[in-house]
Amino acid sequence: MKKLNGFSLLLAAILVSGCSSIQYSGQSEVNSESAPAVNNKPEEPVASFEPDTLYDLLVAELGGQRKRYDLALGNYLKQAHKTQDKGIAKRAYQISQLIGARQASLDAAVLWAKLDEDNAAALQASAIELIRAGQLDRAVEQMRKVLALEGEASFDFLAASASELSEDERVQLLVTFDSILKDYPDHRSLKLGKAILLLQDNQLNEAIKLCDQLLSKDSGYVKAIILKGRILNKMGKGGEAEKMLADAVRKHPEIPRLRLIYARVLVHLDKLGEARDQFQVLLKQSPHDVEIILSLALIALENDMVDESEEYFKQLIALGQRKSTANYYLGRIAEQRGQYDQARKYFLNVMPGKEFMMSRVALIQMQLRQGKVAEARQQLDEDRNRFPAHAVQLYLLETEILVNASELDDALKLFTGAVLRYPDSVNLLYGRAMVYEKMGRIDDLEKDLRAIIKAQPENAAALNALGYTLADRTDRFEEARALIEKAYALDKEDPAIMDSMGWIYYRLGNYQAALGYLKSAYAKYPDHEVAAHLGEVLWALGRKEDAKALWDEALQKSPDSDVLKETRERLEKQSLKEAGVSPESKVSIAE
Repeated sequence: MKKLNGFSLLLAAILVSGCSSIQYSGQSEVNSESAPAVNNKPEEPVASFEPDTLYDLLVAELGGQRKRYDLALGNYLKQAHKTQDKGIAKRAYQISQLIGARQASLDAAVLWAKLDEDNAAALQASAIELIRAGQLDRAVEQMRKVLALEGEASFDFLAASASELSEDERVQLLVTFDSILKDYPDHRSLKLGKAILLLQDNQLNEAIKLCDQLLSKDSGYVKAIILKGRILNKMGKGGEAEKMLADAVRKHPEIPRLRLIYARVLVHLDKLGEARDQFQVLLKQSPHDVEIILSLALIALENDMVDESEEYFKQLIALGQRKSTANYYLGRIAEQRGQYDQARKYFLNVMPGKEFMMSRVALIQMQLRQGKVAEARQQLDEDRNRFPAHAVQLYLLETEILVNASELDDALKLFTGAVLRYPDSVNLLYGRAMVYEKMGRIDDLEKDLRAIIKAQPENAAALNALGYTLADRTDRFEEARALIEKAYALDKEDPAIMDSMGWIYYRLGNYQAALGYLKSAYAKYPDHEVAAHLGEVLWALGRKEDAKALWDEALQKSPDSDVLKETRERLEKQSLKEAGVSPESKVSIAE
């Protein structure tokens, strides 16, 4: 150890004073409700330090005072590893928590626990960071040590962090929990953690039992109340959850998370007015909580309280939070009021993210209703250049405009240009294939769909589209059946594929098999095209009155359906012809 000069001694004196007294503004430790806070008072250095170390620590403290937390963290973490001092390691952890530096938090917490292995708070902090890093086995090991020290290990937080695990990994974690419970059968965090794992595994009755055991010993155990409310809601017992949570909120009005889960249950029960009241209480408790403001905005909008909703959305923009979400809904509100220029400005302020394409679809639909087709297409072209990551989606949106306007040549031209620009886009190839189908260019359709299937052999949509087209527009029935059956094996719940299965069996003359698939398809998706197919099979089976009744029902829902009208007219004319009656002597369905 180097001998300290006078200046170094002065630094040491300042450092000791600073370490024991400086508190960073807004500093918080472990931000999880489930995790106990780490004591904010840092350990004072208990050993002499070299001048370089003292200098780094002084710079770190001064950096903290001046809110240069990155500088403070870097110096503390460096010196924690160099000196192996538990107080410095703890300080590094505190600062990393403050600024949300996840990797640094893991590094500092693990080092702190290693250097201070009899400190339950250090072990707890390392366990939490290991959980966040997905290292659950090491986290469990650390929590076992906390239990051995009679500390409060947050097994519920560990369990909550396991939601992204595979089913096998969750099962293994449950086994681990059961093993620890044998040694600590009355540990409530362990029981609560197991209940959370059971909820994740959809073992709801077992999870409820554990909650009830916990509440029988402590009826005011808020975490168990919240978890039971979630489980009841998932079980479809929203009324029971509401009653329990309402009582808990009356007893514990100061606990925001309890009120929050109560408000969400009310939303689930469609009691939006009551939910709004609860969110307003939460907003008074936390006036700048973004999620609460957003919830209030959406609830107000759902209740047709448009002015109130607008104010909340504008509040989000003023706070600089969830701006794209707020701009999207403000655009819808302005459009509803007929303020189209203002709506356009709001929609264009939505940046890439969840609401981006929703905003563009809303904007384009608004412009089309105004007859501004050229302006809509120009806007899409500008957006493709400005946001190239969304170019494919924007191409698809523009081609939809052209297809709906029956501008098939323009749609094909745009698709072809887009495919040249993005040759690996399956969506563009599929879209172009559908345009080819409308143009009757079956060979070109097959070429594009075959290209998709070559790249993605298990693309059920492409397999189904090609199989259905071959069944409907050619006599290559066996080839069509192989494609459709492969699609069905990949996705047995898709009504479009069920419809194709029914149609290929009809084309092959197996009417009973066709009937079963088409009934299932129509039950899941009562679409006019499925109704046309199902009616045609019923007609082939001699059940003409059933077919007519089905078509009548479908035409009430889709009075402009050409496929329904064409199918019915074709079969009725064929029936008259077979009966020797001239079709011209009867009034056709079209007339």
